[in-house]
Amino acid sequence: MDDGSLGALQRLVVTAVTRGVPVGDDVGLAADADRLVTPSHRGMSPAARLDVYREQFWLRHVPSLEEDFPTLSWAVGGPSRFRDLAVDYLSTCPPRTWDLQRLGEGLPAHVDARAPWNGDRLASDAARIDWAFMEAFDAADVPPFDPRVLSAAPEDAWPLATIVIHPSVRAMAFAHPVHELRQALKDGSDPRLPAAARTNVVVWRDATCHLRSRAIEADALALLTALAEGAPLGQACDAVARASGAGDASELAPRVSSWFRSWTEDGWVCAVRFPPHY
Repeated sequence: MDDGSLGALQRLVVTAVTRGVPVGDDVGLAADADRLVTPSHRGMSPAARLDVYREQFWLRHVPSLEEDFPTLSWAVGGPSRFRDLAVDYLSTCPPRTWDLQRLGEGLPAHVDARAPWNGDRLASDAARIDWAFMEAFDAADVPPFDPRVLSAAPEDAWPLATIVIHPSVRAMAFAHPVHELRQALKDGSDPRLPAAARTNVVVWRDATCHLRSRAIEADALALLTALAEGAPLGQACDAVARASGAGDASELAPRVSSWFRSWTEDGWVCAVRFPPHY
């Protein structure tokens, strides 16, 4: 087989596999199959041979997406409607890696961009929370936080400190309490449609490798996000204080202290780094 025929065969396989209908139902595709694929020695036609792979593609990938996106499946109306979404997604954005953990990476953006799902804030939130759990599960691990590094740090070093957030932590703002919806589904209950309510949520993998989520207040989300982006503690606190109308960071200090204690206990903080001269 020359390079041109090989390329044509590869394109045919991709086209055939990602179709939602049998190859034989498409006259043009069936003709291409007859031209490029030989019948099997057991009598399977070229179209039937391609259909083996097409069926396995959908049997493998659609259930995988449904398992990874339980909240989204519920939000769009259940398994049959989720299958419509999954087929549209996989047809538009076929997988580019063998890793099924990454299969749904583009699904939140797909939901936001494609009718009839675009404009549905609950579906958008559901897709994002489900993918946050997938990312938290797959995130790298790091050594646990060692609180002894704090004992030698002088007070004036803290504003310049960089707080390193655990790689599994995902801090997000939603228009609905979708973390509660997801937990209800995981618990096997029959949840009601959640009312719209701005909700700030952190998703993370704890020290026992369990995935967890928790709602946090808006200022805590803003600070956590700034710290995760690398802002020094003092700079991040000043920015949050200005945005919240607190005046200056000193008014925020008691709350920051409480948040920091909670974050270290939950494993969200994995290191505190002070400038070299400290």
